[in-house]
Amino acid sequence: MRITLRLSAAYLCLMGLAALLLPGPASSSLQQPMSNFDLFATRTVGAILISLAMVDWFAAPSTGVLAANAFLNTALATIDMLAIAQGTIGASSWPGVVIHAAFLTLVITVLVHHRRTARHPVLRH
Repeated sequence: MRITLRLSAAYLCLMGLAALLLPGPASSSLQQPMSNFDLFATRTVGAILISLAMVDWFAAPSTGVLAANAFLNTALATIDMLAIAQGTIGASSWPGVVIHAAFLTLVITVLVHHRRTARHPVLRH
């Protein structure tokens, strides 16, 4: 469980730092011109991502933290897919969808394993 959260923390921190410090280049895959408000919003999202990374890194592993990660990755993958389908952002954003789907799969796998071992102590390592 901790490794999953540490991987998520590293990814969220990298994306958050890019959005906070380099909002233009970090958003270039969206293939849309950035207004001043877009730059502000991107930096704000960057700060939020870094905060979430800190939660993943420092929080005691729990079902709640993993469930929050599952929601985050489901929401972001869905938002990205809809935006790509509608032409709001460029098709070059598909790798982001794949990354969110991979993290979602990992988190669900860990949650299922955790629930199984919690119900059946014999399965614990």
